[in-house]
Amino acid sequence: MPQWSKKPGREVWSITIPDVAEQEEQGTRGARGGKRLGPAVSSVDMVVTVVAVVVVLAGLSVSLIFPPDAPDTPVAHEGRRDGTPSAAVATDLPPAPTATDTGGVLVPPLAMEAERQSAQLVCQAQIGTTQFTALSYNIKSARAGSLERLLGVMQQSKATVILLQEVDYKRRSTGSVDQAGWFADRLGGWGSAFGRNVTFGDGLYGTAVVSKYPIVSSENTPLPNSGKAQPRGLLHVVINVEGVEVSIYSTHLDNTSAGIRTAQASRISSMLAADPRPKILGGDMNTWPNSGPERILSSRLSDSFVVAGSGGGATHPAGHPRTRIDYLLYGGPDLTATSSVVMPAGGSDHLPVRADFTLGGIKTEKCSGDAKAKPRDTGAASGDPSGPASGTATGDAGKVD
Repeated sequence: MPQWSKKPGREVWSITIPDVAEQEEQGTRGARGGKRLGPAVSSVDMVVTVVAVVVVLAGLSVSLIFPPDAPDTPVAHEGRRDGTPSAAVATDLPPAPTATDTGGVLVPPLAMEAERQSAQLVCQAQIGTTQFTALSYNIKSARAGSLERLLGVMQQSKATVILLQEVDYKRRSTGSVDQAGWFADRLGGWGSAFGRNVTFGDGLYGTAVVSKYPIVSSENTPLPNSGKAQPRGLLHVVINVEGVEVSIYSTHLDNTSAGIRTAQASRISSMLAADPRPKILGGDMNTWPNSGPERILSSRLSDSFVVAGSGGGATHPAGHPRTRIDYLLYGGPDLTATSSVVMPAGGSDHLPVRADFTLGGIKTEKCSGDAKAKPRDTGAASGDPSGPASGTATGDAGKVD
């Protein structure tokens, strides 16, 4: 029979299988010696024994290769110089990032975070400038030329703010037309404001402002007068130029008395002093340069033609201009005239005065990180200039019965 034995110091078992021939020899000797021995091992017993041995060996091999007490996670040991192992250092790696479902497209979290950061806007507030053009024009109620001819002059000037004098409002004698509104509509839906100075039996007469920029407010103030002189007024219109409020003043001073003109100029000067906005005063002053009324106004404002003008500068009479009585004066913060010229245009007994201005204090934002960034909202009035804030406004400045 097979016999098992354990070798000292090792987990190895051995089996001893007696030789078949030897067993037969022993059986023969036992028979000869008169002793009875067990029967010899048959061939079937041998096959069974061999199969059992193979199964046992296979089981031992599996137990040695995969010991039942082995840890699930491999552990690395860093040996010390004295031969003893140091503390175990786990070699577990963090779990791989999982994909996040974003609208049907699987995006790894790290990539999604990078995309989010790159899409963030980085904006910086900036203060810039802008340019606009003003035109002052005494149109003589369109009696010296048609409205269409006057409109052509305005379009040729490329002005975005137009200051008008001798303007009719629905007078029968000039076609019952709101002249300022008529120009505004044909310039592209601009805004207009009318300042009434005289009420005639067939309508109104005064000054006006037509603006491409939104009109914030308008007010007409009567100016000093005496006797039977025609009532005069100062039309004050506040416009919004890219977030900056600018005051536009249109006026027509008296043409009969230097004293009345001086009083009117003094009143205008005091009103300008109380206005902190950038401002433009334009109109038919009926006074020449360096005269008393002109010096009063120039003490508060700068003359655009003196600062940046070219040409002769005379505005009246239009056919043979001899003197300059039409002006565009300016003042206040961040407003500068860059050019000024008298246009050689017909349609009235006065020539129009044109001036280009640079306006500072324009708030903008420079953004990076998103090409579709919107401009910064300044909170200023904007939109369709034909809206309620930019429609025709009418102010009173005296009444003639």
